[in-house]
Amino acid sequence: MSDYRTAAAYIRVSTDDQTELSPDSQLSAIRDYASNHAYAIPEEHIYVDEGISGRTAAKRPAFNRMIAAAKDTGHPFDCILVWKFSRFARNQEESVVYKAMLRKDRVEVISVSEPLIEGPFGGLIERILEWMDEYYSIRLSGEVKRSMTLNAQRGVRQIAPPFGYRLESRDGKRVMLPEPREAALVREMFRRFLAGEGTYAIARRMNSMDARTHRGNPFEQRTVEYILRNPVYVGKMRWTPTGRVRRDFSNPDTIVTDAGHEPLIDSGTWNTAQERIKARKEMWGRKARPACELKDWLGGVVRCAACGTTLIFTKPHYFKCNNYVRGRCRESQHIRVDLLHDALLGRLRDDLSGARALDYQIFTESNGGGEAEIRRLKAALDALERKLSRVRDSYAAGVDSLEEYRKYRADIDKEKARLLERLTDFKTRQDSKQKMSLLRERLKQAVGILESPDIGKELKNSVLRSMVASCEFDKKRMTLQIVYRVVL
Repeated sequence: MSDYRTAAAYIRVSTDDQTELSPDSQLSAIRDYASNHAYAIPEEHIYVDEGISGRTAAKRPAFNRMIAAAKDTGHPFDCILVWKFSRFARNQEESVVYKAMLRKDRVEVISVSEPLIEGPFGGLIERILEWMDEYYSIRLSGEVKRSMTLNAQRGVRQIAPPFGYRLESRDGKRVMLPEPREAALVREMFRRFLAGEGTYAIARRMNSMDARTHRGNPFEQRTVEYILRNPVYVGKMRWTPTGRVRRDFSNPDTIVTDAGHEPLIDSGTWNTAQERIKARKEMWGRKARPACELKDWLGGVVRCAACGTTLIFTKPHYFKCNNYVRGRCRESQHIRVDLLHDALLGRLRDDLSGARALDYQIFTESNGGGEAEIRRLKAALDALERKLSRVRDSYAAGVDSLEEYRKYRADIDKEKARLLERLTDFKTRQDSKQKMSLLRERLKQAVGILESPDIGKELKNSVLRSMVASCEFDKKRMTLQIVYRVVL
């Protein structure tokens, strides 16, 4: 064994269906090469990344362990054996950088199926192979994305079944069918949400029933919200060709189309749930909704002028900046509860008297601020133009028939006309002179409710939120900055 040199083996597969590139077949080819070229491969230096792309090294844990081992002062191996250079990397820039790094530690990378000649021509051929691997990866990615976009437009399933469904083979095809117990839980979530329960309470109820997600995790607020916002439960498919959108449910590139599976809820229930979600998002800012019982009618309404987070109710009788309590805000924005009550009511009375001009934002009944609504409508129109372009591409590629193309085109034109009409109508209403009188009338009603000792804190909080878009407290100046909500 003294005549043998030590080598490491690196194995990578991107997908489970690449049988010719399976870990076992790659390792077998590497062992054969090692045996014929006097290399010994210790078991601790066999590195495998399964189901991982080679485009970036940062996402390959075994690769990074191998590079760290190669740079060890003990020099544990003399070379790295791979089945093909594409297994080492599909990104030419990263390939060049890591190979240069390894050469400094006297470690070379050898492809057992792509022998290179000695000298500068060998290096040139290696660069050409790396370029071809990267080009193939980029081209394959584009083809896969194009194919998936066409499938999404036709309602073809491309993802694992969501909670509430299972996959079953029928007539040689994998179809998505309701899973009885999970489907019942999905319907129960929608029912409870529309009955007034919040996502936190629903998540706790699901966990108390020992329900788990398909990944085996307990339910969280965001899990419930994701289910409530997933159009799969009304028989549709949602897919975004630009990649992960991190719960950006209004992404204009997202494709939502009819699919062939059985819906779990009707469209009326779905639409009502979406409207309630929008209303909740509008009423409660980020991290402003309390996870448990509301402790004061100002809960979640007033924010710190320094950092923007909400003031929270703390014992015995103070509101304090949530970030300051956690050491993340430098300003000690705290005030006694009774003083904050008096300050806010006093400000509302002053504004009601007409002593000063009021700051306000325009809102619709089910969306965000007026400018945000205009941006949303314009984004939706842009999305329709992109959708129309994809429909044309599908027809040109022979995927859709002329009849299908005409149907899709008519649907898009109809939706475009509806959005243009809504945009024009909204801009007209925004310019209406009625908004200030409307605001003062609602302000008068709200002050009467907030001053009443017979009305509970939940209702007072709801009324206050319905008319206040933002409220910031600045302790240094002892001021409350209020922006009102005008709903059209």
